[in-house]
Amino acid sequence: MQQLLYYLVAATVISLLWLLATGHHPEGESQRTGAKYLALVVLTSSLAYFVWRANLQLAVIFGIAYGLACALLWALLRDWNTRGHTFLVAFGLAQLLFLFQIADAIIFGGYDLPVIAVSLFLFVAELVVVILTLYFAFEVLDVMCRLRWQRYSPPHTGPNDYWPKVSIHVPAHAEPPEMVIQTLTALRKLDYPSYEVIMVDDNTDDDELWRPIIDFCHRSGIKVFHLQNYPGFKSGALNFALTQTAPDAEIIAVVDSDYVVQPKFLRETAPYFRNPRVAFVQTPQAFINDDANLFAQFSALAQRFFFEISMRSRNERNAIIFCGTMGLIRKRALQRIGGWDEWCITEDAEASLRLLRKGYQGIYINQAYGYGLLPTTFEDTKKQRYRWAFGGMQILRRYWRQLAPWPASSRLLRAVRGVGAFREPPLQMPQRLSYLMGLLGWINDLLFLIFTGFLLITALAFIGGWDLPIRRLTEWILLVPLLSITTGILRVAWALRLTTGCSWRQGLGAFSAMLAMSLTVARACAAAIWKPTGAFLRTPKFAVSSNLTRALGAASWEATLGIVCLAAIPLVLNQRSNREGVLLALLLAWHGLVYLSALRSALIEILPARYANLRPAVAVQRPAEQG
Repeated sequence: MQQLLYYLVAATVISLLWLLATGHHPEGESQRTGAKYLALVVLTSSLAYFVWRANLQLAVIFGIAYGLACALLWALLRDWNTRGHTFLVAFGLAQLLFLFQIADAIIFGGYDLPVIAVSLFLFVAELVVVILTLYFAFEVLDVMCRLRWQRYSPPHTGPNDYWPKVSIHVPAHAEPPEMVIQTLTALRKLDYPSYEVIMVDDNTDDDELWRPIIDFCHRSGIKVFHLQNYPGFKSGALNFALTQTAPDAEIIAVVDSDYVVQPKFLRETAPYFRNPRVAFVQTPQAFINDDANLFAQFSALAQRFFFEISMRSRNERNAIIFCGTMGLIRKRALQRIGGWDEWCITEDAEASLRLLRKGYQGIYINQAYGYGLLPTTFEDTKKQRYRWAFGGMQILRRYWRQLAPWPASSRLLRAVRGVGAFREPPLQMPQRLSYLMGLLGWINDLLFLIFTGFLLITALAFIGGWDLPIRRLTEWILLVPLLSITTGILRVAWALRLTTGCSWRQGLGAFSAMLAMSLTVARACAAAIWKPTGAFLRTPKFAVSSNLTRALGAASWEATLGIVCLAAIPLVLNQRSNREGVLLALLLAWHGLVYLSALRSALIEILPARYANLRPAVAVQRPAEQG
């Protein structure tokens, strides 16, 4: 089994190189070309294994089996090119065999009961991480290796005679008046025949902040309301706006108070509601201040990864989320689900899940129609990410039974209890998996923190020569995680480079910005596990100058963890510099770099931007063939 694992490691590396070199072909691919690339990947993978392990017979056997598995996946996923098939087969089988060998070592390793118990706990955590790793790899391949889109939704630019009235809701709380007025001014200039704007100032105490906005709205004929001591944060304000919406309005558009919207926003999105099954339409978020500093550029790119990869992939399965701004939602559908839930601090994503559970559809248009303000400091970005992660965990706690991949049993249980088991159409399996994986993705950082603790304990035992009540450390146990780390970094940077036009350096910087939030997300997940409610941490819109002392303070815990991990490396290598010692040192280095990426992000926020503004980069890639 270990020889097969070594072959799959070699095949993963080779198929990744082919993927990065030739894996993106949106213009299409003939079967002959696909077969040629499949054969080349299999042959070079077998050759690499033979050079590495010097076993020709196994190289031939494993190569034939690998080729057949790739051909099978090719038959199942006809919308992908073969570079996606070859990588997913090699990488996926390597991960599954990794888990199988761990389970085998735990069950048949002759360990005592305490060792088995601790090892099984680690195994469950590793199982979740592997599932998430495979799903995130699938999402990248689903977009970058796709030849045909089945649910591609371009901006609606053709002839149209359907113009439903739209009510645009703009919530604000203690925002700069000039910024809000700029947003409202842009909304008055939309190229659309029938719409209204409702401005809701939510619990702003300072007269100098809310009164200029009220005066501007009165002069401009915009509906405006100043709420005091009103509950529910943003969702409460949006629910209030819903009660004030014009009776003949069919569509609600939500626009944050910092977004300057382009005139064509409604004209190119609202016509999709002609289909009565469409409940919401979402467009990407984009930022006008992504060149404020180097951290802001990397942070903006990291957010674009979600819209360029995750949203486009999930749209194929009717499983996108409503993102809270620059989106439209059918008023009747929103009223049918009871409006915005005020118990969840990410009410937008929660509402979209309830809509999909009612059998509606969501549409994603990969075209930015407005630019808002991005948090430009590491400290403020951490607050934003904490809220997202906490809200994601709230949704997971509430809906995990409906998202679990065993719906039949839950429907049967509801039928036995007499709770209207079949009133709502169940989510399809691809929808459930997309939402479940997206929500579990937040837990990945909490598991990473747990692994850091176990890794440091293992390193301490390694240095002292002690036996821990966990399974033994072996080369193959350390090899596969390092492979996952390397391929993950390169996949993200590659996908960003091709979808946004950024450089490899910028793509790697964006990946570092993602890693910088690891401890923050872990803290949010841990907090959400113990308490069901959380505070709505608003993203400040006032200009904040970078400050080195504050930036370093925001990254102090991450920096401490990173330094501890790196400090253990020379001690490990001094004790034992064999392959297992080197691999353990590499894992310590990786964990240290993850946490030190927060320190890096805090430091680069004080540096001016070095690159051109990223906003003109590619926004939409129209495939040559759509289903």
